[in-house]
Amino acid sequence: MQKDLTVPGLIHDLNNVFQTLIDAADRLADDPKWAQLSQAILRSVERGNRISLSLQHVESPGASLDSILDDAISFVEDGRPDSRWPKIRFQRSVDPEISLRRNWAWERVLINLFLNSARAMPGGGVIEVEACRTGPDFLIVVRDTGTGIPAQLLDQLFKPHISTKPQGGLGLHVVETIVQESKGTVEARNRADGPGAEFVITVPIEIAGMPIALGARASGG
Repeated sequence: MQKDLTVPGLIHDLNNVFQTLIDAADRLADDPKWAQLSQAILRSVERGNRISLSLQHVESPGASLDSILDDAISFVEDGRPDSRWPKIRFQRSVDPEISLRRNWAWERVLINLFLNSARAMPGGGVIEVEACRTGPDFLIVVRDTGTGIPAQLLDQLFKPHISTKPQGGLGLHVVETIVQESKGTVEARNRADGPGAEFVITVPIEIAGMPIALGARASGG
């Protein structure tokens, strides 16, 4: 009974919130001045729906890593809608044939890593994403040009509520939890080639990957 009152009840109430946001976005869309904001709200509702599905353990059709990256990057850019925000640039070098099951879960992984990097670059900077196949595994690396990880946090960075900011510290715990659900590992370290942090994810292809026929997509950002 307790489960029925939490997950299904929470999802029901969230759907009511999403519908209110959709209605508001539709009204904003009527005014060209707010059309861009309307689209950003609708994209956020779509992400919320995907998270809701993940809570229900609904099987995901999977998607290419490139398309998952597109969605995660657009989330970060929606949160920085104008020139008042320091510019965050994205660079990617991704094998176009890499695809992942549970695409909404991996979108959460990337969004949390990107937001963590953005907070470490208050003056703007670059987030790099590399991904390739290495034998039986996928290797995904996210790097930034921020302030790096304080030495005293490195060993406990993925524990809940470990953060340099008040009321933070769940994002990287979510990252580790999702990666471990795919029988993978995630490691955090400071970059050896300059300032910034680096997160290295390794996941078995047979667990996280799926066969997909894709044409090569343009890389860069």
